[in-house]
Amino acid sequence: MSKYDESFAYQNFDTILRQIMVELGVSRMVTDFRIVAEPDAPYFLISLRLGKARTSVKVSDMGIVDSSPRGAKITITDENWAPALLTRLWQKYGRDSIEQLTRYELIVIGASDEELMDMELDPGEELRSKVLDAVWRIFPEGFKVRHNLMNDDVMTLIGTEHDMEEEWIRTAEKIHEEMHHSKKEAE
Repeated sequence: MSKYDESFAYQNFDTILRQIMVELGVSRMVTDFRIVAEPDAPYFLISLRLGKARTSVKVSDMGIVDSSPRGAKITITDENWAPALLTRLWQKYGRDSIEQLTRYELIVIGASDEELMDMELDPGEELRSKVLDAVWRIFPEGFKVRHNLMNDDVMTLIGTEHDMEEEWIRTAEKIHEEMHHSKKEAE
């Protein structure tokens, strides 16, 4: 890649991030972000302020749970939760224990309907995971030495190809705090 191409890419990280966030369906979940990326800088920094995630939701709030001869059957009534629910069930019971009858009907082999009705999904966890996916897609390749700062509302990541320097970490901490405090002032 020529120096011109690199400069163009660095100038357009914000556009690239916005496009990726739209593709992943998280653009409304990120209320603000800052990117520090200069072609001559030895690090890449991104800080994102996250919107408030919905509160946790029980499976019984997103679908109908019935007992089944082989376990429990879930009929998903709120399709927005289908991907997150399927992922959570795979994590807890394993892929082999989840039988997908249709797009919105599942059998969880060996599970009781009572335990599935009380199972909760944490949208905040899913939000952070999707936002991290967007960040990793724009993070420069080879910037494997990383330092992360996270709290409930701000996520800041800095990476480099070199040894991480304290000065860069202090820059990340400063931007992280600025993003956190700018949210408090806006409320």
